[in-house]
Amino acid sequence: MLKLVPSIALSLLVSSALAAPSFASSLNHQLRVQYNNGTQGSARQTADRIVESGIQAQRSGLLDQAIADWNRALDLYQQIGEIPAQGRVYDLLGMTYIQLNQLNNAENAFRRSLGAARDEGNTIRQIYGYNNVGQVILQRGQTVEAANSFAEGVRIARQAKHDAGLGLSLSNLGLATYAQGRYQAAIAFLEEARKFRDQAKDPIGAANTLNNLGDAYRAVGSFALAYAAHDRAMTLAQTGSDQAAQFRAFDGMMLANRGMGQENRFTEMLNQRLAMANRSNDAWQMLNSLKMVAQHQQQQGKLTAAEGYYQQAYSVAQRLNAAREQTFLREQLGFLRSRKFRWQAR
Repeated sequence: MLKLVPSIALSLLVSSALAAPSFASSLNHQLRVQYNNGTQGSARQTADRIVESGIQAQRSGLLDQAIADWNRALDLYQQIGEIPAQGRVYDLLGMTYIQLNQLNNAENAFRRSLGAARDEGNTIRQIYGYNNVGQVILQRGQTVEAANSFAEGVRIARQAKHDAGLGLSLSNLGLATYAQGRYQAAIAFLEEARKFRDQAKDPIGAANTLNNLGDAYRAVGSFALAYAAHDRAMTLAQTGSDQAAQFRAFDGMMLANRGMGQENRFTEMLNQRLAMANRSNDAWQMLNSLKMVAQHQQQQGKLTAAEGYYQQAYSVAQRLNAAREQTFLREQLGFLRSRKFRWQAR
């Protein structure tokens, strides 16, 4: 049975929610790309229609069908030598493989997109390609290799004087450096990245960079600077209507308050997070919030209250069909009940 160390349990739980990857391009963006803007002819028109069929399948949740359609379209694009369309379809495939957690397939698709960008001489797509490849590698824990990919994105973006690409690449390089435990170096990359994010007028990207920066400042014990970074990230995430970044910023502010010894404020924010999750109607955030409150109650020795929150979290996990979460929560409930039994038997 898993037993959490009370003094670090909540920090571990919150930190586990902070590692969401930030790719250079999103699936929603790729779905909006217009395809019939290159070669002409019946083969091109057929390939474009197949791509659209795949997009409709993806939007209906039929991911395997979408992948099959896009691979058919790729065959046609390759036959007629339509390189830009190939690159965009590889990005569609890469993002969809990420959804399916098929990292090897995602990496292969993004590398092929990067190759297409080189073939067509598209500098901007090369920057994004190196970042997408790096993010997949980073998810596998290959931090040095990921940093090398991001550094290549930085190099090309500097040459092209492309603010958005430079901000993205520096931010991701900071993230990979942070993952290596090189916190001061990560802070340097992220501080530079935030300037270019601001210049590119990318509030969501800037929020992600600032959340990463807050994590790095917290890692070196600079809690006031961490709070300021997360606080600014919250404002930008609200501007960009990015709910995930808002929760991440809020969690960072909570941990910064705890680091500064403001335990009462930390407790208040835990309750605010629970209310925030309820208002957002986000079941996963509700699950995370209930687990955080339960662990905090457990740390305070309030075992009955902790059991109640864990039980609520378990109910949410059942609704989500989250098997791993259910296992974790059953272990916590069993641990609490055994402690209560031993205390009552004394």
